Amino acid sequence: MIMRGPITPWEFKAARGRPVSAPYNYLIGCDNILAKLHTRNPEACDKVGGVIIMHIDDLRKFAMYWFLKSQEVRADTENYATNITGDVYEAGWISEMYGYSFGAAELNLRHRIDGSIMIYPGYAPQRGVDYKVFHYGLTFKVGSWVFDKAEWRDIDLVNKCWSKFPDPPDPLTLDRTDEDAYNRDTLSIECGRTLNDALYLHHKRRNCPDPHTLATMDMIAAKKEQIRKFRKVIESDATLKNDDSEDSLEAPTSDPFFTSFRFWVILLWVVSLLGFLVLMVTVCSGGKKRKTKGKHHKNKKRSSFSGLLDLNGRNAEVFDKL
Repeated sequence: MIMRGPITPWEFKAARGRPVSAPYNYLIGCDNILAKLHTRNPEACDKVGGVIIMHIDDLRKFAMYWFLKSQEVRADTENYATNITGDVYEAGWISEMYGYSFGAAELNLRHRIDGSIMIYPGYAPQRGVDYKVFHYGLTFKVGSWVFDKAEWRDIDLVNKCWSKFPDPPDPLTLDRTDEDAYNRDTLSIECGRTLNDALYLHHKRRNCPDPHTLATMDMIAAKKEQIRKFRKVIESDATLKNDDSEDSLEAPTSDPFFTSFRFWVILLWVVSLLGFLVLMVTVCSGGKKRKTKGKHHKNKKRSSFSGLLDLNGRNAEVFDKL
């Protein structure tokens, strides 16, 4: 609700034992079985709410009844139906309203009902009435602009800086042909603007940054978030490839294994082993050749010595014959 001005008890003729309130005509439970179930005085049930102007002495006697009757009605789930409560949601969301009316009926506290205290935006106002309260509980619209508070229940306008409702139309664009329609739309625009003004003051008190710099900060934050997500994708992809290379028995040529330090260590080990084997084969082959050459040299030397002995023998024989 929005308070448009001060409310004084004497202005609306409130007195001890005679509170004043605005009409809540959709509380049909005052006229049916719901009142008979929840109050001893169903005929004293007044269809009122929204704004209550009550003497403090009446409130002290009445407050606990209000609380207990609200709990009682909320627990009565069997009578949540719209044709009994007037609740279009059939969820018990107006239980505290019935708790008020039934609690007042228990004390036989009757109200003076005054329709000039509060108005629903979207309703045509009575001419010359200065309404003190806007109750924006119902959907209202001006042209193509529509407002329904129920559509915003899951959106956080309070904690997000500079959040607000869609701006209503400019009053200068309104058609003034129908005075009642013009006054109705003027009040609806006032309600929409007041809600946004209140949000603006709230965000200003929270020291929210300038809206222009905030837009830049939001853009930077969005860029950082994109970079973070991109980096996360790359890291997860690299982890997946490493897992695949470790699990596979035979790595393909494009596998990162062939560029890893482990691969080059194994390759160096294999080359060293092959070099060592080649060296050993070469050394062994050289030894065999030298051994064969040595034998041939000994045989040749032996042959030469035998020839020499033979020659000496022949010379001796010739010498004897002489």
